[in-house]
Amino acid sequence: VFCRHAKRSTVTTEDVKLLARRSNSLLKYITQKSEELASSNMEQKEKKKKKSSVAKGERTPGEQEAAVTENEDSNMA
Repeated sequence: VFCRHAKRSTVTTEDVKLLARRSNSLLKYITQKSEELASSNMEQKEKKKKKSSVAKGERTPGEQEAAVTENEDSNMA
């Protein structure tokens, strides 16, 4: 009902929270699970991002710093 009211066909977590708002314990549980899912999704996106950058041959910030230090050391010698 809430998603139809918003002219959407997909039910979101906010719709479910609105439905459960009269039951404090249920709302608390749904909110907690929603936050857990959001943080796990962010972690997975970061892992995919790191994998794709490694596959492309890009360096992570730590690797870039090490490469700069190595270049500076070799230039001084």
